[in-house]
Amino acid sequence: MGGDELAVLSIIFGSVVAIVFIATVGSIIKAAIKRKNSGSVADNKEFLAALREFKENTDRRLQNLEAIVSGDDPLPSKNNKKAEKKTERKSAIEIEIDDERRKEDENRTDGGKLKNMLNQ
Repeated sequence: MGGDELAVLSIIFGSVVAIVFIATVGSIIKAAIKRKNSGSVADNKEFLAALREFKENTDRRLQNLEAIVSGDDPLPSKNNKKAEKKTERKSAIEIEIDDERRKEDENRTDGGKLKNMLNQ
């Protein structure tokens, strides 16, 4: 074996070792990220809302297709359901705002009672 062959073999061996090292470090990082982000899907409310909306749209489309195939009239349009959903969302937002106002009022009242107790 000459010096050139030895240099080529050492470059190849070094490259293989570097690739294995990088792959191992990458898999460790990927496992750490998965562990950190492995929270319950039920906790992600945005995902669940999008999934529910997708399911409702798919069911509605399927029912419309079945109605068209069977010769019946399709179900009411999407615009009516959107208006109903907006009303539901507005009422939910209003409820949350009312809850926040009540909590703020309770905190103010509790603070006033505490001040009265301290003054006495």
